[in-house]
Amino acid sequence: MFELFNLDSSAHTFRVPLRWLGVSLHHKKPDRPGTLYFGVVRDPQAALYNTDPLAFRHSTSPAFQVPPGDEPLFRAYFTEVSRLADRPVV
Repeated sequence: MFELFNLDSSAHTFRVPLRWLGVSLHHKKPDRPGTLYFGVVRDPQAALYNTDPLAFRHSTSPAFQVPPGDEPLFRAYFTEVSRLADRPVV
């Protein structure tokens, strides 16, 4: 199970079984922070990280901005999560 919540407020929470989790990082401009999206994928065989936006049934972006230099940290974390959930990573 993956759960995303805000420690300052309970206004926005997102909870989904790992089988259906999708995470994608989109950069509008090179060398600028990208937006991190979390969602529910249509197909549980879809990649868990760097999911194609068309694979999402539902997605949310609670204003996460990721600097380009931090992307490898997210990739490493979600690669391990996908390994534990027996899901592919792109």
